[in-house]
Amino acid sequence: MESLKKNPIFAAIAIVCVLVFLTGVVLTVLANGAVGKAAKKFDRAERELNAAHRGEIAPSPDNVVASAQNLTELTNELKRIRADLEKGANLQLSEDGVSVMASIQQFISESSNKLDSHQSVEAGSGDSVDSPITYEEGFAFGFDAYSDASTIPEDSQIISLLDKQRIILEAIVDKLVASNPESIELIERESLEGPVSNRRKGKVSGTFIIDPEVSARVPNAIKTTAFRVGFKGYSSTLRSFLNQLAEFDLPIVVRSVEVERPEGSDTVDLDQAEPENSLESIFGNFGSTDDTEEAPKQEAQKPVIVDNISTFILVLEFIEVVLPTENTAAGADAA
Repeated sequence: MESLKKNPIFAAIAIVCVLVFLTGVVLTVLANGAVGKAAKKFDRAERELNAAHRGEIAPSPDNVVASAQNLTELTNELKRIRADLEKGANLQLSEDGVSVMASIQQFISESSNKLDSHQSVEAGSGDSVDSPITYEEGFAFGFDAYSDASTIPEDSQIISLLDKQRIILEAIVDKLVASNPESIELIERESLEGPVSNRRKGKVSGTFIIDPEVSARVPNAIKTTAFRVGFKGYSSTLRSFLNQLAEFDLPIVVRSVEVERPEGSDTVDLDQAEPENSLESIFGNFGSTDDTEEAPKQEAQKPVIVDNISTFILVLEFIEVVLPTENTAAGADAA
């Protein structure tokens, strides 16, 4: 005690160290106790989860009602998804050759009138001004073989497919005209017909054959109807056209984009990826409003073409998901 009295500072430090040590011991004991309790809770939860996996749901009235409700909700969701995927099969098609040829002639005439009478909104004033979209004389919007009418295919299946192509092209042309291009250079539909009198370079004029590497077509799963569209305009025209296709009710998907840039123009290369046939790459954001992760700002703000009119060539596909009917699936399961 005398030594402590003679060295009060040392004594105070020693007492503080003892108190800190005791506090540390108490906190350590309490922490170990908390860890032990947490470990026990975790072990108990893990045992209960494993037991739930191994066990069977008790057939109580509440569980039966909950299971039936869950099955109903899942069935309704499956029907909704299936209806979305099969929108393409709901087009009302005709097999009447005379009617289909008349519809094609009307489509060519009305589309030409839309290009001739096109108006755009003037920047600043907001006034509508005449801005006709130029096109080649005799342009038949992919139906070159039927621009002069008369010939009607003998195969009724081809007639209905021509009607389908006409319906889809009407929608594509409407979206393209609304995007204010300077001119429409090319519209081709996937070749359906056999040899005819106006074949050029091995194919029917106004048609093309899609590269299988580009197509989203999958035998017995995904049917497609392909089109190729070429137009001149600014990058804003391309963006507007792509946005309208993405928001459209019909499942029309962009499979490739080519850009022909004027010589000496200030341009930025368009990133291109190899086409894939995953569902995400085939359908993209079609029918979806979910937010997606944004690309870095500097990448997202890069224009494809800077202040220059360029030519854009797009390959589009109308998607039809081919799923077995419920009766067919049931029959296959029974077999």
